[in-house]
Order: sequence, then structure tokens, then C-alpha cells
Amino acid sequence: MNVLHLDEQEGWRGGEQQASWLIQGLVRRGHRVLISGKASGEFLRAGHGGADVVRLPLPYLSEFDLYTAWRLSRVIGREKIDIIHAHSSHAHSMAVLSRRMAGRGKVVVSRRVSFAPKSNGLNRWKYHAPDRLVAVSGKVGEVLLACGLPPEKVTVVYSSVDLDRLDVPPLSRDELGVAPGIPLLFSAGALVGHKDHETLVKSMPRVLARIPNARLLVAGEGELRPQIEALIGALGLGNAITLLGHRRDVPRLTRAADLYVSSSWSEGLGTSVLEALACETPVVATVAGGVPEMVQPGKTGHLVENRDPEALAAAIVASLEQREQARAMARQGRALVEAKFTPDKMVEGTLRVYEDLLRG
Repeated sequence: MNVLHLDEQEGWRGGEQQASWLIQGLVRRGHRVLISGKASGEFLRAGHGGADVVRLPLPYLSEFDLYTAWRLSRVIGREKIDIIHAHSSHAHSMAVLSRRMAGRGKVVVSRRVSFAPKSNGLNRWKYHAPDRLVAVSGKVGEVLLACGLPPEKVTVVYSSVDLDRLDVPPLSRDELGVAPGIPLLFSAGALVGHKDHETLVKSMPRVLARIPNARLLVAGEGELRPQIEALIGALGLGNAITLLGHRRDVPRLTRAADLYVSSSWSEGLGTSVLEALACETPVVATVAGGVPEMVQPGKTGHLVENRDPEALAAAIVASLEQREQARAMARQGRALVEAKFTPDKMVEGTLRVYEDLLRG
């Protein structure tokens, strides 16, 4: 099978990592893989498991860059591409246009966010044009169906986490500057609106009223840092909350924590929560995207409604006060990850989509 993957993003986020694991899995299974993106983008420069991947730098000047689409169409014809898999919104448009110009190939688009596409004529065309949309969670799939896509065009293939990458020692309390025995909360995510750190910060006075020595560490950087810092100061939480900025050792931080907390109101799946479950760290999370498909109340963690500081605080306190129960749920969370959310599961699920389209 000849598969062309498109991603024009400059940076490297969760979607690019999932695409890379997919590419590596396809190469290991003997498929021919080509990738295209901007020459300056991380996606094109990444190793993806070896030298067998063919790289095609192109301009990607805009979402409907006809020159780039034409160049891609020539590749699709010359290389006899079977599957054109787009991993970003602009790549989605490029895949549809280039397939139309080439007159061959099946278009697959990964959808990683849980908000509905804009409702206009162009978007209706864009979302009905692919042969299949791969939703990274059941919630994302539901949103696509609610927008009018036929069920046969939507397939759920869960995003994954690399268990080997997470098999690291925890940071010590000395490295964290936290005294032994201090209840330690941790959260990771960009400081942007949908991660809703405001609700997390507002929950902390209620947590401290019950557990005065609790500490919260937050890893991540983003545009809302000044507002979050101001809120921490206004609530007098400077000694209880530390914003760590961008960190490359999130798995070690997750393993060091007594509890992982997610306060988002929108997620595609929520891979930071997935990583916490894989680390067997107890989890408290809010309802967002596919998070309820991982955090099963009373089984793999505590789940509360989003944008509710009081409910979030109550769940945090319950987890810290009932440590054995929280650890037991964390162990079940690890078992769930091993059963449903590994890269091999994701690759096999995606391959079934490809094979179904080519048979059809």
C-alpha cells in the first residue's frame, strides 16, 4: 500500500506525534510511506523511524493553495498513491483538492478536536469530500455525525500513548523543591482558554481549606499566563501554586505527583489524562471531549462537570483523603490504556480504515 501523509504545521504537537507513530507502524508493516509538509516544519524534519520515508517539501501557502495541490497531484499519480491521509485542517483541504486533480486515491482526514466545524457552504463541501474522517474519540465522532456527516464516513480510532516513553523514574521531591509528605497535585497543558486553568486555580482555596499543605504544579506555557498569574496573586495562592512553564520531563512530573488534575472544557481525546493513567497516577478530570471514555467514575478516576471549581475541589480532596481507593482506580486506568490506547492499537485501527476504503 502506498500512503501519503500531509501536515503543513510548523510546530510539533499531539497530532504530529500521533501521525509519527502511525507512520512508523506502517513502515514496520511493510507499507510504502511518503510525507509532505513545509520544509521548515517539524513534521517533515522528524525521523519517523528511519530512512524509508520519502519526504516532499512543498510551500503550503494557504488552505487552498492550488500550486501546492497541483504538485501533490503529480506525486499522487506518479507514485500510484492509494491513501492520502491529512493530519491538519489545511492539509485536509490540500488532500481533497490534490485528489480531485489527480483523479486517484482515497482521502482520509484525522479529526482531533471536539468542537463542530463552522456551518457554511465551503465547510460542508470540505467535510463531505473525504472518503473517511477518523475521529480520535467517540465524542469527536458524535460531533461530526451531528453536523450531518453520514455514519459510513466516520470511524473512531483512539489516539494513543507510548508506554515505553512513560517508563521513567519520578522526579524527587528535592528536584521539585517540595518537602516529603506534601500532597502534590500536577496538571499539564498549554495556558490557553479551553484548558481552563482558571477553574483549577479557583478550586484551590477550597482544597486548601481541607488540606492546607497541598501544592499544585502546572506545566505549560501560553497566551493566558499573565491572567493566570494575576488570578493566583489575587487569591493569595502564590505559595500553593507554581507555574513551571514548558517542560520536557512531563512524564517524570506526572509520576512524582499524588494526583493528576485536568480542568479542560474542550478536548479531542485528552492525551495528558491518558498519560497520567498510563503512569498509574490517580486522576481527577472534568468532562471534556473524549475524557469520559478514559476516566470512568469510581473505576479509573474521578470525573466532574467542567467549569465548576467547587465540584473539582471536592473530587481533589476525596482523592487525597482516600489514597488507597485512588491508587486502585489508577491501576485500573493503566489496564484500560494497555487494552485500548497503545500506538499498535491506533495503527491497526487506521489500517482497517485504509483496507476498508480500498476494498470498497
